[in-house]
Amino acid sequence: MRAGHSILALIFCAVCAPTGLAAEKTFKPDGNGQVVFVTPTRNIGCVYTPKGGVEMYVPEDGGPELACDRIEPLYVRLILPASGKAYIFKMVGDAACCSEEHVLDYGESWRGGPYFCTSSMEGLRCRRRDGHGFFASRKRLTVD
Repeated sequence: MRAGHSILALIFCAVCAPTGLAAEKTFKPDGNGQVVFVTPTRNIGCVYTPKGGVEMYVPEDGGPELACDRIEPLYVRLILPASGKAYIFKMVGDAACCSEEHVLDYGESWRGGPYFCTSSMEGLRCRRRDGHGFFASRKRLTVD
């Protein structure tokens, strides 16, 4: 293969390579030991609680747990426990999520414990290693 053909082949491979790979971002736990982050619009904020919980909060099943609040158009909380399906909690009594210090920008992902979240212009997708998870945006909420 001539040198010119090799360069063209490399350019073709680079252009045709998958672009769905998100840059992974890490956030330090807050003073309570939880990781908190928001999406760029600040409409969705998440709190990751590690296994065993933290001093101020222990999940019912002992954790870990990922809870994300969507503020608009209706304030709801999506919870992905340590096992089983995610669920939507519509009667949120402590609607005060989240610190805006850590932003998960579009195209970035975050990983903590068994959880993995990816932020995009369409919304926030979070999953646990076993495939259960949720999707949240202003227009749509889904759990599986």
